Amino acid sequence: MRVAASIFALAALAAPAAAQNSHCSTLPASARVEVRGPDNVIPAQLTPRGFTCPRGFTSETVGPVTRCRQPGPARVEQREPRRDCYASLQIGPVRAITGQKRPTMQCPTNPSIDNVIAVRGRNAGWQDITLTAPPSAGVTITHLRTSGGRIPAAEDPTVQDCFPHDCRLIRLTTRPGTPSRLDLTLATPDNAATTSVTVNTEAVCPGR
Repeated sequence: MRVAASIFALAALAAPAAAQNSHCSTLPASARVEVRGPDNVIPAQLTPRGFTCPRGFTSETVGPVTRCRQPGPARVEQREPRRDCYASLQIGPVRAITGQKRPTMQCPTNPSIDNVIAVRGRNAGWQDITLTAPPSAGVTITHLRTSGGRIPAAEDPTVQDCFPHDCRLIRLTTRPGTPSRLDLTLATPDNAATTSVTVNTEAVCPGR
């Protein structure tokens, strides 16, 4: 039993972090809401019994003035709160990332190079925010979300102080065809909000 418990404990230490979505994902995709128009405000009538308001109005006093207010007419509208939330979710800005490596064309023994990058910017790391590269860039993006266990410190988001609300830790695998300037895109679902991330690479041949 102790051996089984130890194995379980080690597995828990190296377990991937639970997928964490932004708060927008919890909102309904569509909802029928009641929207009221502007209130109807008219002057109160002075009678021998004082100021009075017509039926359906309530009286209110603002400074020396007494007036009557009736709630505006209500209508039902169809809204998309999840879409609206994503559209207003601020992503970034993200600073340009420099100093990343790509293999030279004359580096046959190293067809690819792995770069571990912390993409830092507001809301950059949520699970429902995508990070993509142009297909022609010749790169592979691997999201690093596992902490603890035998994970190298450089690839552990917790050790790197990289949490979803302002950071995303990735492994960017470059190849000889990767350009010197690479533009990645952070985007909410359906591209309701987007921002670009510039990654500058330089050609090297490790081992030479």
